Amino acid sequence: MGGQDVKLGKALAFVFVSALALIWLVPIIMMLVVSLMPPDQRAPRFGGMLIKGVSLQNYVTVFEDAEIVQHFVNSMAITVPSVILVVLISSLAAFALARLRFFARDVWFYLLIMTLMLPIPTLVVPIFQINKALGLNDTYAGLILPYTALGVPFAIVILRSFFAGFLREIEEAAILDGCTPFGIYWRIMMPVSWPAVAVVIIWQFMTSWNEFILALVTMNSVEVKPLTLVPLVYSGQFMMRPGPMFAILTLITIPVIVVYYLMQRFMVSGLTSGAVRG
Repeated sequence: MGGQDVKLGKALAFVFVSALALIWLVPIIMMLVVSLMPPDQRAPRFGGMLIKGVSLQNYVTVFEDAEIVQHFVNSMAITVPSVILVVLISSLAAFALARLRFFARDVWFYLLIMTLMLPIPTLVVPIFQINKALGLNDTYAGLILPYTALGVPFAIVILRSFFAGFLREIEEAAILDGCTPFGIYWRIMMPVSWPAVAVVIIWQFMTSWNEFILALVTMNSVEVKPLTLVPLVYSGQFMMRPGPMFAILTLITIPVIVVYYLMQRFMVSGLTSGAVRG
């Protein structure tokens, strides 16, 4: 009976997880299906799951009319630097908070955790005013710096948990060999911290790439707008043409899926890296 109960439990779990996955996949499937429908066809009812024929004309229209390549370059020019800065800054800060001893170390860490409770909409006006005072509106830096600042606290939490579980004996042996604290960070801990770093990269890329509110109030010139603002810029043109609109949304989604697919094998191990202490 025990074996049958285990099999039944696994079957129920598979059905439950499959149902959840289907719920999450339905909007993506709808988006892809509508983007591939012929331009002369009206968007089908009941979620747009059935269309007559498949056409890439919507994507051709988007690339011809919407300057997608330029907006894609803008998004990459904003997202990639923010990811690099978050990894560098948060890894250094996490190492210090996990392995070094200094005044009010835990207080600083808890203050960082408190910043995670701040919703982005409450920071829009202050960030806009700061960017305006510094002349950063309508520039890449006007989004790179806020995205970095907003991403560092979460990244520190993930990386600090990983660094705190590192074996103390290895660190002590490195110190006896004359290794400095920075050498321990750079030569010993960072090379083996890829699972946690992958989590940070995936999270920061997703949040920076998909962010909309700050980009909306910061970027006014079409030449510097990221890809996420393209549906808004061209909503009047494509409002009655759901095919091109959903083609744009599909193009926005693809880079996030690619990045997650390339690094997802590190995701689970990175999130659970601090569960077991060395």
